[in-house]
Amino acid sequence: MVEVKRQHYVPRTYLKNFSSERGDKYFIKALPSANCIEEAIYESSTLNICLQTGLYTLPGETEQQRMLIEKFYSDNYEAYYDEVYQILTNPTRKTITEAERELIISTVVTMFYRTTKWINQHNTFFNRVLENAYALAKNNGFDYIIFEKEKVSIANKTLEQLQKEYKFESRPSQVITQLETALSLIKWRTQKDTIMVVKIIDDPEYITSDNPVAYDGPSGKNLAPFDAENILKLPLDPKHLLLLMPYGNEENKLNITRSERSGIASENSKLTSNYSQLLNSERFLLGTDKGLKSYISTKQETERPLSDEENLKFDKIDSDLEKMLKEIKLK
Repeated sequence: MVEVKRQHYVPRTYLKNFSSERGDKYFIKALPSANCIEEAIYESSTLNICLQTGLYTLPGETEQQRMLIEKFYSDNYEAYYDEVYQILTNPTRKTITEAERELIISTVVTMFYRTTKWINQHNTFFNRVLENAYALAKNNGFDYIIFEKEKVSIANKTLEQLQKEYKFESRPSQVITQLETALSLIKWRTQKDTIMVVKIIDDPEYITSDNPVAYDGPSGKNLAPFDAENILKLPLDPKHLLLLMPYGNEENKLNITRSERSGIASENSKLTSNYSQLLNSERFLLGTDKGLKSYISTKQETERPLSDEENLKFDKIDSDLEKMLKEIKLK
């Protein structure tokens, strides 16, 4: 494998399904999530978005050692993403094999874990820890801090230098931990998950983001991001949304539940999913020009507080969905 420097944390094989093809390249529309106005929409090649130089590169003397994680993601998931996509978007596929099911679940779980958002949130937290420790040491005349049970010299170092060193030194262990945690969760989710694909058959479009796998706790429960009881949601393209739900059993786990949406149902599905993408995103939303402009046009309305009447309506929708999911589980 050639030593890859520019490493994508959202696979290009995924992004191309929201893109337009020109020649041998794919181009996607992007919108900064902190500046959701039409004038901020821009176009990017999928080669140049959702990537970071050396993100998965490990220390090592050989190319094989340094590229271990990048190659693992490439060989085990990205190489098969087109197959996963074809299975999930083919309306005639109502059942799958054990191997196909495991591939689908593991692809989504690794996409959930491998983005930079989790690493950057971790680094932001530890930047504050280091800032407090650094200030305390300086105020008391010490030239070291105790960090993660180790004595760390701060002699002739600024706080920014200390934080930069921590970020650089911790990255290899962070990306290894991401993969290890994903593999552990895959084991649990393959025991329970059932697969559902929602298809919009009229005008609305789903958008995605630089952190595309969103999660919800079942029945409104507030679960931790990596809890196996969460429902994982991934827009597959502007018209398809995948849900992995922990309601499976031996009788239904090889089924794909398919639901077509139109009218109010498709609009509600779009609004809910797209808002989840905004909350989940780190830097930008992604999609077609039409999809992003539609999101912007409804943003203010969809993010206002609900009225009592609207709360009752959505409570009924949630109740009906929960009933349907329980029926699926029992079949």
